[in-house]
Amino acid sequence: MNYCTRCGKEYEGDPGFCPECGSINQSASDNRTEVFYAQNPYQQVPPQQPPYQQAPPYQQPPYQQAPPYQQPPYQQAPPYQQPPMEVDAPNTGFAILSFFFPMVGFVLWLVWKDKTPLKAKSCGKGALISVIINTVVSVLIVILYAVFIGVIVASETSAPIYY
Repeated sequence: MNYCTRCGKEYEGDPGFCPECGSINQSASDNRTEVFYAQNPYQQVPPQQPPYQQAPPYQQPPYQQAPPYQQPPYQQAPPYQQPPMEVDAPNTGFAILSFFFPMVGFVLWLVWKDKTPLKAKSCGKGALISVIINTVVSVLIVILYAVFIGVIVASETSAPIYY
């Protein structure tokens, strides 16, 4: 009887190989390899594989039921607070600013026309009045300049020449 150096079990047969655990006894394998090479010097030693061990069957983890859904206790929401609203009233300061800088007034009108329509309207009015007054003044200046040039030219042509 032989005893395995790895698992310690008793077995019969080849003293270098344990049929229980598949281990190879070192001293016996050395002798066996020498004998194999002495008989067949041109062949390789076949690889030693442990005996086939079947994997345990797949076990599904036990079913764990999720705890039932628990809704948090009802809490009364705080009263709804609206954000402070911007006061919408016609603004004279923006109207004057828009009068002197009509492009600024037009931009402010575009920005505020939905949120604060009264303030936007005052900016738009200031810009519009400024554009109308500037146009009228420009036309009057051109007319006066033309009349002045016409008077000068007419006076030069009708005046007697003194030598």
